Order: sequence, then structure tokens, then C-alpha cells
Amino acid sequence: MIFIFLMIIGWNAYRDSSILLLGVLICVIGDSVYRIYYHKQKRLETEKQFKMITHSVKYAGDNVFNHLPIGILFYSEKHEMLWFNTFIENIFGQIFFKQELKEVNMLLYKKICNSEEEFEISVNDRIYKVQHLISERLAYLTDQTEYSELIRKYAQERPAMGVLMMDNYAESVRKLNEQEKSIFRGKIVSIIMQWADEYGIYIRSIANDRFLLMLPNETLESLRENKFMIVDKVRDAAKESDMAFTISIGLATGYESFVELGQRANSMLDLALGRGGDQVAIKIAGDEKFLFYGGKTNPIEKRNRVRARVNAQAYERLIRDSSLVVIMGHRFPDVDAIGASIGLLQMGLACQKEAYIVLNQEEIDKTTKNFVDEILKDEELKPYFITSDLALEKITRNSLLVVADTQDPQMVIESRLLSKTKKIAVFDHHRRTANYIESVLAYTEPYASSTVELVVDMFDYFSQKIKMSSLEASIMLAGIIVDTRRFSYHVGRRTYETAAILKQKGAEEKLVQQLLRTPIENYYSKAHLIERAEIFEEAFLIAAADRNMILESVQLAQAADELLNVQSIKATFAIGKISEDRIGISARSLGDVNVQLIMEQLGGGGHLNNAATQIANTTINEVVLRLKKVIEKEIEERVKE
Repeated sequence: MIFIFLMIIGWNAYRDSSILLLGVLICVIGDSVYRIYYHKQKRLETEKQFKMITHSVKYAGDNVFNHLPIGILFYSEKHEMLWFNTFIENIFGQIFFKQELKEVNMLLYKKICNSEEEFEISVNDRIYKVQHLISERLAYLTDQTEYSELIRKYAQERPAMGVLMMDNYAESVRKLNEQEKSIFRGKIVSIIMQWADEYGIYIRSIANDRFLLMLPNETLESLRENKFMIVDKVRDAAKESDMAFTISIGLATGYESFVELGQRANSMLDLALGRGGDQVAIKIAGDEKFLFYGGKTNPIEKRNRVRARVNAQAYERLIRDSSLVVIMGHRFPDVDAIGASIGLLQMGLACQKEAYIVLNQEEIDKTTKNFVDEILKDEELKPYFITSDLALEKITRNSLLVVADTQDPQMVIESRLLSKTKKIAVFDHHRRTANYIESVLAYTEPYASSTVELVVDMFDYFSQKIKMSSLEASIMLAGIIVDTRRFSYHVGRRTYETAAILKQKGAEEKLVQQLLRTPIENYYSKAHLIERAEIFEEAFLIAAADRNMILESVQLAQAADELLNVQSIKATFAIGKISEDRIGISARSLGDVNVQLIMEQLGGGGHLNNAATQIANTTINEVVLRLKKVIEKEIEERVKE
């Protein structure tokens, strides 16, 4: 329309220029008026739409804050409720403005005060996950009850697998006739089957002395609460038949595949047997620690010639397949470790292989020093003893590393040697701990009096004759004498037979007696510890040396042995500094108390009657307090049983 108007004006422009100017002015004014009106209408329409959207958003926001199942609360610096949505009141009930948070929920208050960013609380049998924004003083609560229940149910129903073994069935029934064997086995199997039926455990015999166990994790937890009383029940039933018979169980849970479950269960059974049997060992996926139940009796002596023969032949094969044999014991080696090493050395030399024993002279106690001095005087034996640094230079991937009198990788003379070769053999008579050396050959028997006894057991089955000097045989015999406290502790028939063999090989009792003499300082230290001994919980003696006094491990051991002669005492503990930054404990008992279990809780190990540990970077007073707490815990456990 405007365009037509302009055309008309333009057509008449030549007649009157004033009319042209007027027309242009009218056009400009009209167009401006039209644009102002158009934009005003648009703005009004936009404002209307914005108000409608704002109202919708506000309504939606109210719904989000007040109707969705998420609790939101805002608190002040004084932990007062400043704002909260409807769902918070659904959780905690009626809440008032500026009400103190601790009045709403004490657990929530403590967690917030501790500046925890994410945690769970339970309110009226419901579980809520709390996300805490500390800087904003905001907390979001989400109901996790169903999810938590699902996790709990999954954890309860996870499968656990186990292997139950009759520890010494063949030895126990060896003297019985067929009818008596059948009756005894039926009695034991009946007890095991009734136990499995009571707890809903799937059980199947996989060998004459082994059973496969399948059970949910919930049942495993019940068994743990019950302390696996089946172990005690079987032992007591065997005693009624005048039989020394026990069982061991290895269990695993939490692993994704049944293959891994089975492997872990068998590994746990091996660990239980390596600790002397008569116990249960459990591995839970994701937990670095192993769980043990039982193991409170002395292991039964097992005269098993077959195992000695198998291990002797396996050791000989390893020697022949290796270019070099390197033997080492534990740090600060005792006479048993040195004696066993000498026996293992002679087996290597009999195969015409280069062989050495690792020994650092700065890490020996005064009693062992007598023997080391004699070794260094012997021109034939001396060259076979080398330092750990020289051993590190000599060893190769094709070498055989032999560890004697320990299974703990942290206790060996030189831990770096363990990574230098994959061919490792372990010979030890201590109960296996959770932390042990991975090896291709492990001859470990907790029933043995000493590691020397295990080594001598193999002599008869070695293809080559084992030659030995009088000094070497005497040192090996001394190892047995020291570990058995002169044949008064942990002695079996095999122990005396071993001593007789060493006597035949030239061991001299007079030489042993001379070398076992102790310095006068040992008597002073023993007297010092005895003087400071205190009775704890009526049946325990704890002797802690002066904090400025540095003792040797053998001095602590001798004091613990001596204190065991005190009437009515079931266990003794001698504590003292063995270096500037390390505290040692020697523990002894008569069998009523398992000191191995006590020492394990302090990082050590040993036997039921004879155990020890070393604790670094602490004080004697702190060690005494820790020991007392462990003893109190053991007493509580015994009372529950």
C-alpha cells in the first residue's frame, strides 16, 4: 500500500515538489508508527510467554524440592536447620526452623561435624545415603534401602567352597583291623555329615580322607560365629576312641569363578596343614588377611617315610638341574638354621654342584658365634660360607635358592635373593604363616622337632652318600638340642632316631656341650628379666627389660624358658630391645595357651608352645600394652567357647 502511495506521489512529483516532500515525510512517520506498534505487541506477547514459563518452572521446582524422593537440607554454621524440603520431614518427622541438627538425628549430626562427604545413616529401619556438600552446608539424602538389601542378599548368597581333610587318617587307623577301621571312620564321617546337614552344607567325598564343601556365604558367617566347633567335636570324638585324630578345612569365598574358588580353597587347606592341622583357614576375596580358627593343639607326629623320600628325590632333581646352589636361613640364624644349612649343603656337594651357605657375621648372636668361630677355623668348611653381597653376585636365573628354618620372606638373611631365581626350595619345621615364600619345593612339617630333623630324614633317600665331618654332625646335633631344650620339648620318636644317625656320622657330645656354653652376660640378662617379671591375668608372666638395655634374641628365649618353671603359670613372655629400633618378644607355654596365635597377632609366629616376634619403631611400654590387649582378647575368646 505504501509502495502504491509512493508511486502516485512520484508520478506527480514533477508538478509540485512541496507535495513530494510532504509525501515522503508522511511515509516516514507512518512507517515509524507501524514499527513501534509492531514491536510493542511483540514485547507484550513475549512477556506473557515468559510469565507463563516462569510459573511453570517455579511449579516444577516446587515439585522437585518437595515431592521427589530426595531429602535436601540446608544448615547454618551453628548446625541449625535453615531450610529443608518435604521429604526431609518424611524421613525425620516434624522439624522446626533453626532446630539443632543433633536434635533431628545424632548420627547425621556427628557425621556432618566430622566433615564426612559421603556416608549412610539408618532411620526407622530405612537406610539413607547422604551426600554432604561441606562448603555449601547442604546435605542430600537418598533412600538406599532396597539397594542395600540387594547388596546384603547378594553377599549372603555368594558361594563359598571348601575342602575338608582328615589330617592323619592313615596314621591313626594303621594299627586297627578292618572292622575297627570301618567303625571308626563311620563314627567320624557320621559327625561330619550331621554337621553339614545342620548347616545346610553340600558335602561330597572326593577321596578316602577328603570332602568337598559347597555353602552360601551366610552359612559361612554362621560357622565363623560358632568358631567351627566341628574341629573340636571331631577331636573329642576321636579321643573317646583313644585315637589322636583331627581334621582341617580350607575355605574361600568372594571370587567370581568356581575355578578360582576351588584353587583358593585348596591353597587354604595347604596353609592349614602347614600350620599343623586341626584348624580352619579362610580366604575372603579383597581381604589381604587370612582367617584362622582352631589350631590350639600340638600337631600330631606323622612318621611318613614316603614324604621324606618324595622330597629327597625332588630336591636332588632340583640340584642336578641347577648350575649353582645357594642356601640361607633366617636373619640372626640360630644353631638349627646353620645345622640344617650344612646338611643341605652336603647334599648339594654330593651331586658335585657348586654350593654355598649365606651368612653375615655381623648378624649372629653370642651363642651362635661359638659355632661360627669353629666353622671359620675349619679350612675345609670355611670356603662354603659367603656373605649376602657375594651371593647376589653369584646367583643366576638357573641357580637353586634353598631357604632353611623359615618360610617368611621378610625373615630371610637376604630378601633380594628371592627375586633372583624362580627355583626356590623351602625346608622348615615352623607353622606356616599367612605370609610365606612361594616355592617349587616346600618340605615343611610343624610336628618335627627341628629343621635338622627334616634334612636328616632325606639322607636315606638321596642317591649319593652324604659325607659329613665330625664338626658338621655336631653342629646339626646341637641344632636339635637347642630347639628341643635338650630333648625336653616337642620331641618325637623320629627326633631320637635323627640324633642317633648324627651320632653315627661323628657328632661329639662333648664338643656340642662346649659350643653351647653361654656367656656370663646371658645369666645376668636372664636374672634381670626374671626380676622384672609381672603376673598378668593370674596365668601369664610378662618380663620386660629396661628400655636402655639391648639384648640378643637368645637371651630373651632363655629367660622365657626359665620363667615357665614358675608354678601356676601357663605362658611366659620375655620382651626387650634387640637393636636400637626393634623390640623382640620370646613366648613360651606348656600347651594350655597357643602362643603362636598370640605372636601372629603381633606380626610373628612359631609353634603352639614356642613362638616369637619382632616389632620395629616402637617402645617397650607400647609393646607390653599391645601384648596385654592380645592376651585379654584371647581370654575373651576362650570364655566364649
